Amino acid sequence: MDKNKLFLGLTIAVIGLLLLLNPAGFIKIIVILLGIAAIIDGIFILAVTRNIILDPHYNKIVMIRGILSLLIGLVSVAFPLTVFQNIWTLIAYILGGYLIVSALLQLFTIFKLHRNGIMVRQSLIEVIVSLLLAAFLFVISYKKEILGYIFGALFLLMGLVIIYIVWKKRAIVLSPASVKTVEEPQEENQESKTE
Repeated sequence: MDKNKLFLGLTIAVIGLLLLLNPAGFIKIIVILLGIAAIIDGIFILAVTRNIILDPHYNKIVMIRGILSLLIGLVSVAFPLTVFQNIWTLIAYILGGYLIVSALLQLFTIFKLHRNGIMVRQSLIEVIVSLLLAAFLFVISYKKEILGYIFGALFLLMGLVIIYIVWKKRAIVLSPASVKTVEEPQEENQESKTE
């Protein structure tokens, strides 16, 4: 059984359940999750992606993107929880703007990576997802509760589907005590000896 996929399914299902129970808190959950994702992305960019190719322009853009990702992620998670409780919409707009800037910076890095013969498919997917999330963040301030119910149901369903698929594809292990050997009938053995 793939424990990573099982954990992902459980996480998505729990998020969906929380959204269904508290649809007004939808924007808070999204902002915090995207803030945490931005922090992880910033650390990954600075630790791994920065030195893929030896190009000073590429390194500078990636460094800016990594630091920006870390800062926006920290602000998105820490600032609303500690200072003001009612600025979730503002933080959502800041996160949306960051995702657009990050996608544009990544387009530059994709061009550099492609020129150096490095696969860019994953990076293109990341740019598209960033732009879609940015558009989503700009829209959610209008219909928070309705979107909370819709996405809660979708997340819960998606999480349960992932859990079901992982469960169905799990490896079935038989212990040696439950395995029986099948012996050939005696007649076949005697026929083969006479031949």
